[in-house]
Amino acid sequence: MGVAAVVADSFARIFFRNALNLGLLAIPIPGISTAVNEGDTLEIDLGKGIVKNTVSGKAFSFMPYDAFLMDMIREGGIINFAYKKCLEGR
Repeated sequence: MGVAAVVADSFARIFFRNALNLGLLAIPIPGISTAVNEGDTLEIDLGKGIVKNTVSGKAFSFMPYDAFLMDMIREGGIINFAYKKCLEGR
């Protein structure tokens, strides 16, 4: 669908986990909705846990994902991740 990530003030726990299971980045940053305008571009540094608004120059921090979640997201979600792990075990 062309969506790289969803950045919002907060997420319901079930949505957050389901998004990650589908390989969709869900990044909660309290207050982000008042600091970003429609059309702004955000740069996301997953390793450092930083989202930067390239228009305003404001930067926001978030809790970086752990190694397991990063691997799962890189594979495109839990199904692809599990499939790859099963193939590696053969």
